[in-house]
Amino acid sequence: MKSRRISYTVKDGRGIADSSRKNHLAVLRSFFQTVSRRLEVPDPTRLLDEVRFHQKVPKRSYLTKREADILLSTVERQITNTTNVIGANLPVREARRKAVASALAARDHAAFSAMIYAGLRIEETTALTEEDLSFERGEERIRVAKGKGNKERLVPMSSKLKKSLRRCQKTRDELVPVVEATPPYLFLNEKGQRVTENTLRRRLYKWVRQSSIKKQDIKPHDLRRTFGTWYLQDNPGQFVELAELMGHSDLSQVMKYALSDEQRARAGIGRL
Repeated sequence: MKSRRISYTVKDGRGIADSSRKNHLAVLRSFFQTVSRRLEVPDPTRLLDEVRFHQKVPKRSYLTKREADILLSTVERQITNTTNVIGANLPVREARRKAVASALAARDHAAFSAMIYAGLRIEETTALTEEDLSFERGEERIRVAKGKGNKERLVPMSSKLKKSLRRCQKTRDELVPVVEATPPYLFLNEKGQRVTENTLRRRLYKWVRQSSIKKQDIKPHDLRRTFGTWYLQDNPGQFVELAELMGHSDLSQVMKYALSDEQRARAGIGRL
């Protein structure tokens, strides 16, 4: 016997969502299977097809190189503006406030740069310590000691990331009270403690709003996704290498960073 397909419509003629159809069908099948078992009658739903979902291309946000420059430049201006007035003849409290604001902006710049230029997750970023950084000539890199699944990996450090991290190191002492020892973590809050993921997330939203980029819904993981997308743009097909850099054991996880044919076409036309 041929199977039958089931369709649903609402009163105004519009179809309902596939997920709702699937849920309705599951309830009907459960009911009739129970009735069929207890009354020993045929199950009328046994010949119905499963609901076929319409697959949508997943939306994966990332920054273009221009957008990343705009975002980081917005943070950069805050650092420059506050640094220029720190040396002025200001009251002690005001000078301290300016110094902290500059240090926090330098921290944000370095944290976002670590996600964009090294592909770190936000939890990996907040967990970075001073010992995880190597600035030795020719071996500049970041050690991610506790990545997902407690896997350790080493990520080369670009010149932009190196510059940002160095500046963060120089200003972080402004966030540590004089009476306390400096904690091992690289990124600190205004109280001299390890910055939380929620704080860093809120700060990113703040800087995105202040910038002129149109992608106002950018999230921390989109910065990591930016790294993966850029890498495959410049190194097509190098999925194994990217998986090692981003701490993935499953290659399918890094294949999603490859641009679609339409996106590649648009990117190619944009370079004409």
